[in-house]
Amino acid sequence: MHAERRQLVTAMLLSPALLSAQQRVPEDSLAALDDLRVLASSITRHKAPLLILFSTPGCPFCREVRRNYLLPRVAEQMDKATPDLLLRETDITSGRTLTDLSGDRITEAAFALRHRVRAVPVVALFDSLLRPIGEPLVGLDRSGFYEAYLASAIDASRKYLRQTS
Repeated sequence: MHAERRQLVTAMLLSPALLSAQQRVPEDSLAALDDLRVLASSITRHKAPLLILFSTPGCPFCREVRRNYLLPRVAEQMDKATPDLLLRETDITSGRTLTDLSGDRITEAAFALRHRVRAVPVVALFDSLLRPIGEPLVGLDRSGFYEAYLASAIDASRKYLRQTS
């Protein structure tokens, strides 16, 4: 019953703008990468960076980053009329395909290799040309500073997009 109520409340909070910017997914996961051309258009239109969590199934550190740091940001975005952060996740071992900026179909694993991701978790921010903005967050900092590092990286990427657009 609790899960049904949460889904109903979530459905009532979703605006049409956010439905196009943030894919609906189960509440314990992030939306997967799909068509990078659509995401690039959203990045340009909203001046909102794309945050990608590079992960693998069963990775406890990935689960912690997702649950404690990224899913709360998805909820924040749902309260906004216009997103200022797009969040996605990709499995660096997956053969699932996505469409890259040129329209070619590539696997999630190939996408991860393009960005030199071989270990997880990695959180990286991207501009509309899918170029990294700043240094990615690699691993999980257990000293209590991860939230500050993540918030700083997101803020810097937002400022970068506002200045370059």
